[in-house]
Amino acid sequence: MKETNNFLIHKHNTPHPHYDLYLEVGDELRSWIIPNGIPENKSEKKVVVENEILKESIADTKAQEMIEDAYGTGKTKLWDRGTYTLETQKNIKIVFNAEGGKFNGKFLLHVPNWGRWTKKRLWTLEKIR
Repeated sequence: MKETNNFLIHKHNTPHPHYDLYLEVGDELRSWIIPNGIPENKSEKKVVVENEILKESIADTKAQEMIEDAYGTGKTKLWDRGTYTLETQKNIKIVFNAEGGKFNGKFLLHVPNWGRWTKKRLWTLEKIR
């Protein structure tokens, strides 16, 4: 399955600064909170927190609004945007190639065994190429 969609990453300035990753998947906008920075090197993994699924498009997702999430309330700033090619999409695994200004490469979003049983499902984001 190869399908091209849009992605967006906001830097969220809260008491616990983090990034918000948004991926358009079909008619949904899936999102994850990335508390410890974006993986930049191959095999670098970051724990990410699954956020709510939105019924809006990336075009409707605006920066600089006061947004509240699990890490607090604060303004967001556009960090990067671009397109990605979806290679694999399963319930607990997403493989995609991102082409943005800063966020580039092949990435794996995966729910490890320990991430399945938490209140908010935990994933890992890994740069694989």
